[in-house]
Amino acid sequence: MKRLLFCSFLIASLSACSHKEAGMSPDSAPAAKMAASGASLQKQYLAYQHTIRIDTDEQKVTLIFNAGQAACLAAVSEHCVILASELSTGRSSSAYLKIRATAAGIQKLITALSTQGPITSQATTAEDLAGSIEDAVKKLAMLTSYRHQLEELQAKPGSNIDTLIKLNKELAEVQSEIEAMTGKQAQLMQRVETETLSVYIDSAHRSGFWTPIKQALSEFTGNLSQAMSALITFIAFMLPWSVLLALLLWIVRKIWRRWKAPKTLKVKNK
Repeated sequence: MKRLLFCSFLIASLSACSHKEAGMSPDSAPAAKMAASGASLQKQYLAYQHTIRIDTDEQKVTLIFNAGQAACLAAVSEHCVILASELSTGRSSSAYLKIRATAAGIQKLITALSTQGPITSQATTAEDLAGSIEDAVKKLAMLTSYRHQLEELQAKPGSNIDTLIKLNKELAEVQSEIEAMTGKQAQLMQRVETETLSVYIDSAHRSGFWTPIKQALSEFTGNLSQAMSALITFIAFMLPWSVLLALLLWIVRKIWRRWKAPKTLKVKNK
């Protein structure tokens, strides 16, 4: 609410002062151009995400993983960057790569990886960022224009100290918003100008006949120790309850015998 009142005060001050039509500052010129182009944002701004799966032999998982990383590091002109990487060599070897590069770079990587192993599945999705980019352009143009107005007021002679303090504070906040919006716009444009590729390398369907048996034998002692520890834990929990249950059964048996004894004597006397 305070900010709205302050904005109204600034606009009123600008309207009251007589000045000639000012030209654009160097900082506001790009924003104005972007605002003008924002009205003609008719083309699609799509962020493409590709996914491929490679099914290969277990011993080749690491080789393909390293080949994918090396291919990305070599694609400097395609602005290739490795966003995430993971290699697992446990029960069944698998690997994962997430890469960002230009469209041409992504296609080169897919072609290079297809020579390392068969691609069993491939998918492409796209997210339309036209609305987000247009909003960012408009907000950045508005903030830049507002900053220009504040700078004009700041340069106006005859302002008191209280007004100058408020102007400096408002300028700092506006500049912070401009920097944040500029960063957001740069991220959106990076998603449009480059694409991402997720590579899943798996060997679960290509393991040999003896591989599961070898794995079971290698884990035999570990599984046996876990089973024995579970049995010991079960006995430790049940031991006090077993003693209590045995004592309870002994008491019930005693009471049953005493209650049964008089009836037996009566039958014998008859």
